[in-house]
Amino acid sequence: MRYPACMTLATASATGRPSGRTVILKGHDAEGFLFETHSFSRKGVELSENPFAAVTLYWREVYRQVTATGAVEVLPPETSDLMWARRPRPNRAVAIVSEQGAVLSDEGALVRRVRGLASSNDPLVRPPSYQAYRMVADTMEFWEGSDLRLHRRLFYEREAEDGLARWSSRRLQP
Repeated sequence: MRYPACMTLATASATGRPSGRTVILKGHDAEGFLFETHSFSRKGVELSENPFAAVTLYWREVYRQVTATGAVEVLPPETSDLMWARRPRPNRAVAIVSEQGAVLSDEGALVRRVRGLASSNDPLVRPPSYQAYRMVADTMEFWEGSDLRLHRRLFYEREAEDGLARWSSRRLQP
């Protein structure tokens, strides 16, 4: 698989207008899926207005998919700093220079600024707007494709009981 950590992130505005884009899954934990973005990007604004999302990871080569839905939370600055430090220097330069989602009037100037910053000896400090997020999964579906279209679908739903999170499961028809 060329990019196994790519996932589709679907968010919606305050009015319910959906949007989706591919982002990099930066990790996962017992609660959910980690990713990062600028708070002023479309997805950052939508998450501040409507803090719920869906993610889908699809691996065409093995005919498998994982989909999850849930609430999204902003992680502490320390977590954002750790994730930022793991990014390659050129990627950090792009994140500093780019006004993600703004109209691009001069691509050459943007490229020169990114290359100049990436090749400099200046420290590349995380902008305050660049934040780590966690999508806390409350549903998950594991899909396994079948040539006969008799796909295997395993659906899990988080249920709170006595303050503890438990998962119920059921098999869904294709």
